[in-house]
Amino acid sequence: MLSYAEFCDKFNIRLDAQQAQAVQCTDRAVLLLAVPGSGKTTTLITRAAYLVYCMGIAPENILTMTYTVAASAEMRARFSAAFGEEYAKRLEFRTINGVCESIINRYARQTRAQRFDLVSDNGAMLAEVFRTVRGEYPEGGDIKELQKAITYIKNMRLPRGEIDELEAGGIAVAPVYDAYRETLRQRGLMDYDDQLVFARQILLKYPDILGALRERYKYICVDEAQDTSKIQHEIIRLLTGESGSIFMVGDEDQSIYGFRAAYPDALMSFEGDYGGARGLLLESNYRSTPEITEPADRFIARNAARHEKHIRAVRGHGAAVRTVALSERAAQYSYICTMTENDPQRETAVLYRNNDSAVVLIDWLDRRGVPFRCRRGENSFFSNRTVNGVRDIMTLALEPGNAEAFMRVYSKFSLPVRRETAELAVSLYGAGKADSLIAALESASKEQPDWLRERIAELHDNFTALRTDTAREALDRIRYKMGYGGYVLKDSGDKERMYLLSILAAREKNTESFLQRLRELENISTENRTADSKLILSTIHSSKGLEYDRVIIIDALDGILPSVPCSGRLDDEQRKTLEEERRLFYVAATRAKNELILMTYPRQGTSTFIEQFFEKPKRSLGGLTRPNVTQKTLWAAKDYFPGTQVEHSVFGQGTITEVKGELATVIFRSGETKKLMLPICIGNGLLKLVKK
Repeated sequence: MLSYAEFCDKFNIRLDAQQAQAVQCTDRAVLLLAVPGSGKTTTLITRAAYLVYCMGIAPENILTMTYTVAASAEMRARFSAAFGEEYAKRLEFRTINGVCESIINRYARQTRAQRFDLVSDNGAMLAEVFRTVRGEYPEGGDIKELQKAITYIKNMRLPRGEIDELEAGGIAVAPVYDAYRETLRQRGLMDYDDQLVFARQILLKYPDILGALRERYKYICVDEAQDTSKIQHEIIRLLTGESGSIFMVGDEDQSIYGFRAAYPDALMSFEGDYGGARGLLLESNYRSTPEITEPADRFIARNAARHEKHIRAVRGHGAAVRTVALSERAAQYSYICTMTENDPQRETAVLYRNNDSAVVLIDWLDRRGVPFRCRRGENSFFSNRTVNGVRDIMTLALEPGNAEAFMRVYSKFSLPVRRETAELAVSLYGAGKADSLIAALESASKEQPDWLRERIAELHDNFTALRTDTAREALDRIRYKMGYGGYVLKDSGDKERMYLLSILAAREKNTESFLQRLRELENISTENRTADSKLILSTIHSSKGLEYDRVIIIDALDGILPSVPCSGRLDDEQRKTLEEERRLFYVAATRAKNELILMTYPRQGTSTFIEQFFEKPKRSLGGLTRPNVTQKTLWAAKDYFPGTQVEHSVFGQGTITEVKGELATVIFRSGETKKLMLPICIGNGLLKLVKK
């Protein structure tokens, strides 16, 4: 075995003091909090090599869990390049789902239980279940919304009461979820989230399987721990056991996947969950200039649910962060086109809150012939029910006999038309008794009240007019004269998409050309065009873990980024959402190496996040650190004894069931049990007594 000095010499290792400390801390559970650009992957793989070369640990006894298959492959490749292929092949670099799959396979071999195959396309199955349960076809992004909801249910282990209250895109989730689960069971299938559910159940029910895995995986490492879900953290805790051989790397400040059931709360309770744990920091940023890191550090410090840490630039000074305040939204696109045309070799990433923001930009870039490439192949704008509703209405105007489009839109004009009436209209048209489906609907409604038949006649006239309208006129007609606006404009998201459609429509002469342009943009946005282009378009979520020479954040505007109010009286859920929005902005800003540009258009409102980014907080907001254990804190801790009702700023209300020294066990109303360090929680204002 090598000493640490020999290890560093042999492999030409150059670590900073914090990285070196993390690599050599192997005698207890460790939470390594790594700020953006701090070299966490280098630290993680170097630690694995240290275990092998300096401590003599067999590579097979080291498990490193990653968030994605691509991350596992990259980590193995980096280890191989730095420390040799032989050990790289023997080390376990796997996703948590991959580990769970092996647990299920071990169980099946041992018990000879029926093997459940992995469903190849749960979207198709969900669509089938949807039609059965609801008696109608899903629209737009219904299936994707339901997929996200089901993933959230299983990963957060939601209780039945919360499942019954859950909605996805206005759809009650519970009936579809129950039918989907039953369909999987009947067909002997499971989905990716079931792998987690089944693996956890096996570990709890079969101590021999759990024991064998603990014996094998003596050292467990977890990458991107802030993105790990609640059930995944429970599985990791089970695998670790009492040995405390866990090395968890993450940063709650970069937790931006709440919609995927990411559970950064586990990082906040790490010291309580793993007895004798130690928290370490990586605070040196090797990516960005101080002009970027310093305001980013002050900005994220406004969040309360976080550990105290600071991002410190190692590099020298560079360009100041710029705010570009434009007159209107469309001016952003012209600005970016001109900037790219003037400097085509400069690597530039345009980052946005969601894919909706990219559609008009893609239109502008394509029309001006500016090369670009998009990260990720899907743009949810074109599967959105609001957008698809407009497309269906326009299609029906141009193709009066399109029964599929008709059946999708007949109910969206603020008219009480029953499905039976719509189906009768389709039959009448099919029998040649009307020259269009809307005319057939008039005939099918002859027994209806006069006012309804008059409204349908008006609708017929509007459909006729759509054929000759300009694209902008057609969109206004659909929204204001045909009743569609009343159907879709229920939230800011619908209004936002209608606004984007109006920008696109302004550049098209008629309904037909507008529909054609939407089809073209859908194809363009899913292609990896000009793969070598220096202009990259990406959502902030897809940019995580990456870096770019210059970053432009567009639509930095209240209502978009952040998407929720920043002031006023906020409830717990709103505060939680706001903190994730702030983390999203922080992640976007810290992708920039040399230049950061924030784009806004103040005529439509003040950007709170931009104001906060440049403003020094008047006081410390949040920041969790271990305070000096003063007599006041110790005295306060004595008031926290078994049976005491308490309230935690993150976990809500609960009851203390046990106190051992500084460590208190609390059962919260959610059903969760947490072990909390009283001096830390009391000293930082996280825990208080519930007044009776």
